[in-house]
Amino acid sequence: MKVHSKKNSLVVMPAIIIVLISGLFFSIQKFDEYRLKVNLSVFQEREMKSSVENFITIIDFMRKDMIANLEKKGVEYTEESIKNATLTFVRHVIHQANFANGAYLWINEVVDFNGGDNYGIRQVHGNLPETEGMLLSTSMKDAKGNTPYLTELEGIKENGEILYRYYFKEYRSDNVSEKITYAKLYEPYNWIVCTGTYLNSLYEPTGGVSNKNKLIFYTLCLFLFVLSVLLFVYVIVINFINSRRLIRETESLKGNLATDTLTGASSRSYGESLLREYYNNFISSGKNYFLAIIDIDNFKKINDTYGHNAGDDVIKIMVSTIKELQNADDHIIRWGGDEFILTYNSLSDSLESVLGKINKKNSQQTVITGSGDRINYTISIGASTFNERDKSFEDTVKRIDDALYLAKRNRNSYYIL
Repeated sequence: MKVHSKKNSLVVMPAIIIVLISGLFFSIQKFDEYRLKVNLSVFQEREMKSSVENFITIIDFMRKDMIANLEKKGVEYTEESIKNATLTFVRHVIHQANFANGAYLWINEVVDFNGGDNYGIRQVHGNLPETEGMLLSTSMKDAKGNTPYLTELEGIKENGEILYRYYFKEYRSDNVSEKITYAKLYEPYNWIVCTGTYLNSLYEPTGGVSNKNKLIFYTLCLFLFVLSVLLFVYVIVINFINSRRLIRETESLKGNLATDTLTGASSRSYGESLLREYYNNFISSGKNYFLAIIDIDNFKKINDTYGHNAGDDVIKIMVSTIKELQNADDHIIRWGGDEFILTYNSLSDSLESVLGKINKKNSQQTVITGSGDRINYTISIGASTFNERDKSFEDTVKRIDDALYLAKRNRNSYYIL
């Protein structure tokens, strides 16, 4: 399933990356400025946690925004398709981002919280993209014999987050250094989102940050912030324009899928969605609806005698006749073959009167076939409403079908259960 148009993605992605980088740049650079003045443990719990939580917030925003847009437009989706689209976005952002002090982001997905071999999978890694897809084990050890994955999993299970250290080779180097990592669980997908850096990169050899460098740093942060706001506004406007266009295209597509091509009645798939909506509304608000199912009497005989084209003509005349008797918010659904379900939000007359008019009007119709034959037909109708014993709309459909069976005994009649 395509969750975004290519054009829309090209507009949204740079803006999101700028917002993300500006936030992460600020967090990481703040560490560079205050590392000689603030205790390292305080910084770890504040700045690294802030970086990961900011990124998780952006991930969650993108996920919920995609779901909200799809549900608003009535586009079907699966949670797996949303997850894959979110992962594609996250992978692109992490691969494109560059941070000071050797810091980077990565994401591990937990498959089994009990740990052991293949308990997780590496989904994204900013420095080592070649490891993406690698299966993880809690028995894996670092360069000093520690088990960081076990430590990480236990911390996540206990608190949903963990700040810990282990030893790992420096990026593009054989040097092994102590590394500090903060990890937090993103529950919807069991993703452990991590950021880490090497301790030896946290100390500045020159012994501090000059006032000039501070000015440059704050100016750059301000510039990135303003640019992010402008891009955000731009993206909102572009998204609004594209959303309106997509809504029009989607509505057109839904209209085609929702209509039976032969008769112009609603399709069964659309009808099932409509009946489910009506049933849920009945359960939540108590508002009831009138449902009826219609069947052409001796329809097989019509097909056998005059041919299927003539049978189709009879069906089309019947649908057209019923539509003339319905209001704008009523529906006729082709349920299958010559069976149709009618829905009524309200009735200006009694249900018996409405069904009687439908029977009478159809019995007065004459269908002239292509060969000049004249066909008269009748219909039978079963009707009912939702009731509190129904567990789904299917129970109501079964009841009107039972009523239709009773009406068929007399032909050209109706029966209400």
